[in-house]
Amino acid sequence: MVVGLEIREKMVAANAARARREGLRNLSFGYVNLNVDLDRVLAPRSVAAFHLLFPDPWFKAKHHKRRVVDPWMLEVVCTRLRSGGELHVASDVFEVAMDAMAEIEDPAVEHLGLRNLAGPWRFWRGNPFPAQSRREDTTLARGQRVWRMRYVL
Repeated sequence: MVVGLEIREKMVAANAARARREGLRNLSFGYVNLNVDLDRVLAPRSVAAFHLLFPDPWFKAKHHKRRVVDPWMLEVVCTRLRSGGELHVASDVFEVAMDAMAEIEDPAVEHLGLRNLAGPWRFWRGNPFPAQSRREDTTLARGQRVWRMRYVL
């Protein structure tokens, strides 16, 4: 089962309708604010992989608190991942990707046990997965780079 969690209710409805139209029965969608509710929607050790794709950049410093990757979210992700599970993060904004990497590779969260598959402070090259999001398609069509990180527990 693949579960898509989204903070925009309209996108949850649109994605669920599209999945039904395409006969994709292994998809489920939830209206969730990851920064608040993630610990309540997924059971411990129940997730094989988290894919955090193109989170909102929240450029202004006063809005950085709204960014998804923070110590609390990382703690929850690590308690929900199965042993050997993966956290995959992709962004088309270098500064956002670097900030996410800084959070994930911060010595203060080293005890969580996430290991960068590309090596410490390195980005993963290319898409190792068989699908791309529309945002990734658009980014690549513009000749821009996707900054991708893969961590295993």
